[in-house]
Amino acid sequence: MIIFFSSFPVSSQEIQKENVSQSEPQTSPTLPKRREIISVFHDPKGARYFSFYPGVQFISTSVDIVGPKGKAIMAEESNSAERNTKFNYDLKTKDWQLGEYWGFFILNRNVSFLNTRQIITVTPTAENQNGKENIDLQTEVKGTYSMLLPVFYLGKGGNDNFRIGFGFGVGSVNLQGTADFNDGIGLFTNAVVFNSGATFANKIDNLGRYSLLTTGNIDGDPYKAYLLTNLSTGNNLELLGAYSLLTGGSSGSIEPISYLMFAAASNGRLNPLEIYALSTISKGRVNSRTNYAKSYYFFYELPLGPVTWRIGFGGPFYTQNQYTVDLTSFEMSLYTPIEI
Repeated sequence: MIIFFSSFPVSSQEIQKENVSQSEPQTSPTLPKRREIISVFHDPKGARYFSFYPGVQFISTSVDIVGPKGKAIMAEESNSAERNTKFNYDLKTKDWQLGEYWGFFILNRNVSFLNTRQIITVTPTAENQNGKENIDLQTEVKGTYSMLLPVFYLGKGGNDNFRIGFGFGVGSVNLQGTADFNDGIGLFTNAVVFNSGATFANKIDNLGRYSLLTTGNIDGDPYKAYLLTNLSTGNNLELLGAYSLLTGGSSGSIEPISYLMFAAASNGRLNPLEIYALSTISKGRVNSRTNYAKSYYFFYELPLGPVTWRIGFGGPFYTQNQYTVDLTSFEMSLYTPIEI
């Protein structure tokens, strides 16, 4: 009897625990909720094939060109929201997640640029201690570039997680325009070279050969090289003026001072097209195209609700006809991934 009554409370407690456990609802683990973005397959791992990144970006691009006899650093006129804000339309493949916190994908970036200022060396002052100045030399370089980059990243898979990534690949570049390879004194040096000739034909030949050596034949144009080497022969000067007009190689290079200077120096012996030709070669032509530029890109991106914020820098660089061209872009983007 003592054993029976002493065991009764224990048995009743076990029955109560069993009833309570049976009355509790069975909960199943839930998948983390994805952010609201456009996705065709709604795959929690991210895009099944590729992602498109439409949005806006604030981007600033510099173009550094180093030639055999000089260099030109082309910069933008000013960094402002109105001038530097452009559409973003990058494209990337799906993620190949190689570990819990790292993987890779292939990224296609497309950038356009317009640079109308040059950074030249000046005497340091109290206001300008670095000795550099961004000025207008009536030069202009514009163009586009596209990069195809295998990118390795740190972060989890999918478009819902922050990323730190670095890519290195190839780029296609198309740039054209003019630059001063004499650190801002191209007009002065050309005037000195022109006036050093003993005869009028010598003056023209000296200027043509000096221009060929110092102010650019980056595209290796054999026709232009021939004309500059034999500028006073026959009607080569006139042909150079016509060739510059037809090829658009004089973009941004015409200065009223340059034209008036050569018009006065010719003393009526040159027609307007020939004077125009002399004024165009006062600056270097930097037309260049390549599909084999080395390219790099470093970035950090962070999801913020339905959009992604990204900051990054990089660009293509290559060597062509003894000229080294380096394009560097700093950008801050805001876009919405579209997964397919």
